[in-house]
Order: sequence, then structure tokens, then C-alpha cells
Amino acid sequence: MADNQELLDDVIYCARYGELDDLKQNKPAPEYYIKGDESGNTALHMACANNHIEIVAWILGQLATIAGEQELSRYVNVVNEQGNSPLHWAALNGHLEVVEMLVKNGADCKIKNTAGKTPIYEAQQRSHEKVAEFFLQTMIDEQPEEDPMDEDEQYVEQGVPEPENK
Repeated sequence: MADNQELLDDVIYCARYGELDDLKQNKPAPEYYIKGDESGNTALHMACANNHIEIVAWILGQLATIAGEQELSRYVNVVNEQGNSPLHWAALNGHLEVVEMLVKNGADCKIKNTAGKTPIYEAQQRSHEKVAEFFLQTMIDEQPEEDPMDEDEQYVEQGVPEPENK
């Protein structure tokens, strides 16, 4: 059996290069999918960055075995040394399906990295419009509607006050 560091290196390598069968064969504890290398990059980061959808789904499934629904978001939002989450990496590479999967499993669209950039910013800067549109729609859907206005009130113009006659 490989030592802990060697196993971690193997898990990250398999996730990076899309080797799902090898990943399954290694049988690491689910925690290995969110343990970082020397830069804090995890297997989940690597799979998301490289659009390995099946591996992302596998990792999320493995993490779900050790976490409840509330806890899963904590694992999905793990960040590396630069503060980038797996969602940052999927967004900046334009991997819409991975982005959707991460958000569905609790990834936070509003996390800022150490440069102060969110995943939506990363997607927009690289012209990944479908990803940016997904984020915008997700954020609109998440916002609770406070005291909804009557439809007529939404379109009432306030106008400009008339000057006072002196």
C-alpha cells in the first residue's frame, strides 16, 4: 500500500488526467479528494479544471458519503493557496456542465479568491458567456423576493419635480 503522500499524489494525478478507473482502483478515503498538494490544489480542483465530468460526479458522490447535504457545500468550496475553489477553475475554463454540477452540490458562486475575483468574474474575463449567464440566472433564482410589487407599480415613473415659481 502506498504511503499517504504517494496516495494523495496518485489521486490528484488521476483526477487531473481523467483516469477514473485508476482512481476507483486506488480506493482512497473520500477525504483524499479534498486534500491539497503543496499549492492546495485538490483532486476536485484538477477534475473541474480539466472538464472531467465523470470524475467530478464520482468525487461528489464519494464526498456525499462522508457529508450531509449541509456539509457537502463545505467540501465543494475548498480553496487552494490562491483562494480559488474548484468552481473558480471550472468557470475560468468555461466548463458549463461542471459548473452546473458544482453549484447543484453547494458550490458558492460568490466566493472571492485572494485577488478578489469571483467565479463569475473569471468566466466573464475569458468570454465564457454561457457560464456567466448561468451564474447570473442562479443568483437571480437564489434571491428571495421581498414584498413583491404590484405589476402596475413596477412601471410607474416618478417623473422630474417641477421647478418652483418664484
